[in-house]
Amino acid sequence: MKKYLNLNTLYIVMGIIAFGSFLIPQAIDMYHLQAQGISHIADDAERYMNNAHNMEGDYTITIDLSDPESNEGKFLFDDEEGNQIYVSKIIENESNYEVIFRSSGTYSRGGATLVSGIEHYRNINGYTHELKAEAHATYDGDTFKLTPSSSSALHSRSGDEFGFYLFPTDKNIDLEKQPNIEVTITNLQLNLWAKF
Repeated sequence: MKKYLNLNTLYIVMGIIAFGSFLIPQAIDMYHLQAQGISHIADDAERYMNNAHNMEGDYTITIDLSDPESNEGKFLFDDEEGNQIYVSKIIENESNYEVIFRSSGTYSRGGATLVSGIEHYRNINGYTHELKAEAHATYDGDTFKLTPSSSSALHSRSGDEFGFYLFPTDKNIDLEKQPNIEVTITNLQLNLWAKF
């Protein structure tokens, strides 16, 4: 009887160890996914492949420069599936204004999606990113190309940021006469990560 009890105990202990060796890595992976989000998936080249596609279309937003803070949270893009691009902030410099867009995507253990002005990809040197979006603005009847001001790698759980200067350096602006500027973004990127 004692030998039978010891074998049962051994089988139970082995079962617990086997079950734990399966569950512990899964729990660690879930922790990293919740803590790091898309960055965790993008950094894991052994389990996830990534691809980016250019999105067709023009995406337009009107920005009120008489009250820059009122623009925060305005959507440039929202696919109602979790991918969004919205105004993070408007920065007023000495001679210009800068609009910063925040991209927010979706992620799960099966992969991630992010619509952004930035293409995220891997090359031979590792993980990198490149601003692909282009912007034009219409102000007081004139249309002009905007100059990129900034772009970031994946720096939060769900996205990145990119920005443009709102006016060329030689453009005269009169916010009392016309406080609104219409910004149109093209060449947005659909970044996809899928599990192998």
